[in-house]
Amino acid sequence: MAYSIKGLDPERSAILAEIFELNSQVHDRAMGLVGPMPMPPDLTMQQVRVLGQIVKKPGIAGHELGELMQISAPTASGLIDRLVEKGLVARLDDPDDRRVRRLRPTEDGMDVIRQMDSMFGRAMGATITLLSLDDLELIRQSTLVMLRAMERATEQAP
Repeated sequence: MAYSIKGLDPERSAILAEIFELNSQVHDRAMGLVGPMPMPPDLTMQQVRVLGQIVKKPGIAGHELGELMQISAPTASGLIDRLVEKGLVARLDDPDDRRVRRLRPTEDGMDVIRQMDSMFGRAMGATITLLSLDDLELIRQSTLVMLRAMERATEQAP
C-alpha cells in the first residue's frame, strides 16, 4: 500500500514509504504469528463498529452516530441500548442541550477495543524473548517518539 503526503521533500518521502512498507511487513508477519483480532463472542459486528466509532469520537451524540454510520435513528438507538446494557457505553447529558445525550466508552468498552486491537501486543508477547535489552530500549524510545508526535497531531487537529 503506497502512502504519500503532499509537500514532503523526496528524502522524507522515501523514508516514509519505507516505514509504511516495513509496517505492512510487520503486520503481515504478526497476522501469521498470532492470527486476526479476536471478536468478542457477545457482540455483533455492527455493535463492534458502533463501539469503535464511540471510542474514536467520544462525546458523539446518538443522532450524529447514526448519520456517520448511515443507519437510521432507531437502529442507532437500539445498538447503543445494547452497548449501554452490556456496560460498554455510557450516556451522558449534554451540558448545553438537555435533549441531547452524549456517548462515551466505559473502561470496559475501552478494554474490548484494546483487546481486539492487540495484534501487535500479542506478536510482541510471542517474540519478546528473542529481543535483546538494547532492541527493547530502541523500541521503547521509538514508541515514545511516535506517542509525542501523536499528541502534537491531536492538539493540532480541528
